Amino acid sequence: MKRMRLAIGDIHGRDFWKHYLAEDFTEFYVVGDYFDSYDLPFIQQYHNFGELCEMARKDRRIKLCLGNHDYHYLGNIPDQRYSGYQDKHCYVIYQILEQNMDLLKVVYVTEDRYIISHAGISAWFMKRMKGAGYTAIEDINKAFTENRSILLFNGQNPFGDDITQSPIWIRPRSLEKQPVAGYHQIVGHTPTEAIRTISLPDEKRKTITITYIDTHNTESIYRF
Repeated sequence: MKRMRLAIGDIHGRDFWKHYLAEDFTEFYVVGDYFDSYDLPFIQQYHNFGELCEMARKDRRIKLCLGNHDYHYLGNIPDQRYSGYQDKHCYVIYQILEQNMDLLKVVYVTEDRYIISHAGISAWFMKRMKGAGYTAIEDINKAFTENRSILLFNGQNPFGDDITQSPIWIRPRSLEKQPVAGYHQIVGHTPTEAIRTISLPDEKRKTITITYIDTHNTESIYRF
C-alpha cells in the first residue's frame, strides 16, 4: 500500500486538524504546541487538546509530538516559563498533559528515514544522547521518560538558536548547521509564511532535507 502521511505544525488550540480526518492517510503527525494561543480562549485550547487525545486513542495512526509550549507545564522539571505561559490555567493544563503523556513523544522515526519532531534533532544533541548510552534516535523518547530535564532550554541565544538546543527548542539556522546525518526531518516551532523544504548536505556529504511546517495562523498541511 502506498503511504500517504500527513503532518501539521503548531496548532496552539486550533482545530483545523479535524478537516483532514476523512483522508485516506497511513499516519497523521501533529508536531506539538497545543497550548499558549495569543488569540483563542483557554477553554478552547483545553477542549481541542482533549478531543485530539481522544481521537489519537481511538485511531493509532494519529501521532502526537511534544512541543515547548506543552513542556513548560509538565511536572518533574525545573521552573521554565516561555512566552504565552498561562499562569491562571497552568495546573489544569498540567493535569491534562500528564494524563495523556503516554500519547506524546519527543520524536517519531519512519522506516524510510524521516524524523518528525517539534523543532528538530541536531548532530550535537544525538552525540549527547549517545554519550549517555542512547544510541538510536528513537531512544530520545526513552531518555525523556527517565529524565525530563534533557529537553530544558539551554545555550547562549535567548531564542534557542544554538546547536546545543533540544528537539523542542532548536531553531532552523542551528539545525541546518548540524543536522543529524542520513535523515529527512519534518519540524514546526519556528513560524514560516508557507511550508518549505530545503536540501543540504549532511556530515557524510549526502543530500538530506528539512521541511518546516509551522505556518502560524495559515492552516496548512504537509503530505509526504
